Amino acid sequence: MRLLAVLSCVAMAAAAHAATLGRDLERSLANRGTHADTAIIARFADSTEWQSLAVSDRRARDGRLVAAMRARGERRQAALAPWLAEQGASKVKSLWIIDAVAATLPAVAVRQLAAMPEVARIDLDSLVQNGRPQRTPPSRAPRRICRSEPAPRAMPEVALPEVVPTLTTGVVPAWNVAAVHAPALWELGHTGRGVVVATMDTGADLMHPALLRRWRGGDHSWFDPHGEEAAPYDAWGHGTQALGVLVGGPEMGVAPDARWIAVRLYDDDGRASMSDIHLAFQWLMDPDGDATTADAPDVVNASWALTGRVAGTCTLEFSDDVRALRAAGIAVVFAAGNDGPAAATSNSPGNNPGVLSVGAVDRDGVVARQASRGPSACDDAVFPSVVAPGVNVRTTDLSHGGLSSFTTASGSSLAAPHVSGVLALLVGAFPDASVAELEAALLRGARDLGAPGADPVYGHGIVDALASYKILRAAREFSAAQQR
Repeated sequence: MRLLAVLSCVAMAAAAHAATLGRDLERSLANRGTHADTAIIARFADSTEWQSLAVSDRRARDGRLVAAMRARGERRQAALAPWLAEQGASKVKSLWIIDAVAATLPAVAVRQLAAMPEVARIDLDSLVQNGRPQRTPPSRAPRRICRSEPAPRAMPEVALPEVVPTLTTGVVPAWNVAAVHAPALWELGHTGRGVVVATMDTGADLMHPALLRRWRGGDHSWFDPHGEEAAPYDAWGHGTQALGVLVGGPEMGVAPDARWIAVRLYDDDGRASMSDIHLAFQWLMDPDGDATTADAPDVVNASWALTGRVAGTCTLEFSDDVRALRAAGIAVVFAAGNDGPAAATSNSPGNNPGVLSVGAVDRDGVVARQASRGPSACDDAVFPSVVAPGVNVRTTDLSHGGLSSFTTASGSSLAAPHVSGVLALLVGAFPDASVAELEAALLRGARDLGAPGADPVYGHGIVDALASYKILRAAREFSAAQQR
């Protein structure tokens, strides 16, 4: 009887500390054998809040936040490492950006992990499918590494042309660039020079003449979490198209003098695990792995959404990642999606609380028929945040080894980089501005479209670089006057 009582107490204690299991994980455990390999993401309890280390003046991005988050992650993983080894865990990844660890475990060990008091939640490390390339992939440059070969420690040598300021005078910008009033900021000397933008997408075609000259270069300007591509590469063209709207020259790029870096989200089969995407966000926090060097991007363009999920649902998988980047002084812009025209068709992560999402309009300012509509499925907030040109936009396309190839494309994936480009211009003009200030100016400066005020079709309106610039400048002038 005494033994039964002891066992009962142990069971009750384990139940009291049981971590929450995600719905997909519960289904997987129920349908598979106890020893089936199960890929999971375990989030720790009692996560630290980093408000005291959040960046308010972007000139003072000193890396303390990243260092503290990484140190916490190392402590967490070191404490769990012996148990993981006992269970025969594989593919162990430290996801310090969200205070979590990813691993592949026997299914029976997952419930043991859930009973640990330091674990708050466990989710299935599920796969996101992007599709397969519909065209012949471009030549890889300078080389491709095999799947079995580990990712190289150093970027292969790539000859970069000399970077000179882009000539914007006398250039006729495309209609979409003019629509967001980017040329007005160019005339004031703000072309994105000194600003670094990043894309999270299918990759980037480094060999395209309009993009090669603006790549930051070096060992820490490209990241492939799958270890397949050693240098910027794009088999789909989607990321290359988004990048052209960002930095593809004054004829088509909103911030023609910004430098770019990139993350390749999907592998050669068009798939990415949730942990792969977390690693991508984590790399953006600190590309070279040294928190004392300021090499993180200023703005991140994320022209993607979680596929395979019903439009109008909320998934918060990456909300902590976005919060971490914003706290580190990095603005993040998401495409709103193309699941319209019905109402309540928002997509995640773009519909997550506090995320800046962008819908698409045509050259007449009319919302694209396929554009996703709000409100947000996560918190019923305004969705999209703003709109930008995203119908028949001319941009860079796969170069197949260096050809000046261009295409005309549509969708919110093309609208989002307009907003990222405007943010890059504002960052260059106001390097001290916090992410919150930049986003607030963007929303306040947007030109109202559709129903008066913010609405679930056009959000706050079409982004306006000049109006947002004037708002930030007025705030600086008011602050200076108050200090006199």
